[in-house]
Amino acid sequence: MLFALFVLAPCLSLGCRSETPHASTCPAGFRADAKRAEGLLAKLGEVPAGARARDHALAKGGVSFCFGRIAVSAVTTSGAVLIDEALGTEEAAARVGHLLTHVAEGLRVEPGGGDDDCEVITARALAAEASALSLELGLRRAFGVGASARIRYEFEGNFWAAPAEAREGLVLDYLRAHPDGAPGIDALASGYARRCREARDAASTR
Repeated sequence: MLFALFVLAPCLSLGCRSETPHASTCPAGFRADAKRAEGLLAKLGEVPAGARARDHALAKGGVSFCFGRIAVSAVTTSGAVLIDEALGTEEAAARVGHLLTHVAEGLRVEPGGGDDDCEVITARALAAEASALSLELGLRRAFGVGASARIRYEFEGNFWAAPAEAREGLVLDYLRAHPDGAPGIDALASGYARRCREARDAASTR
């Protein structure tokens, strides 16, 4: 998941809470659907790893859920989770678990100090993506997402064939090998590197 880089609002890499998910204004082309959002959050609660991702993100506050047509569901810097409305409940919940991990843990891709260069920042962001994708794959399996999935990851079969301790590294290797994207995957490496360079260049002109 590439944190949405297009400017919808100022755009970012959110368990059990009883209140209705935060309802902020969704960007153009997306709409809030509290009932469906609550259903996805409840689905996450069926799996401990999903419940943890949900709870940690919602505890930070400011999360909103927006449904519309988007090739790869993403999350903006303002905390709007943009969900492809065509996804079924199980597949959408697994994806939301991935996105909420980024909200809970943060995913900084702008230089924050003299010791941070864009290569290091991009590597750190890709490692976070590999971890979140590994969670998503685990949730997909737990929720029974199968051949009818709208998004099919090329590495999903290899992921489950690999020893448990090697799976996240396998995903990371795949992301490094596909900097400009792949089926179900945004242009993560190239996108994060570009965003970092742009932020660095903008800072240098101030």
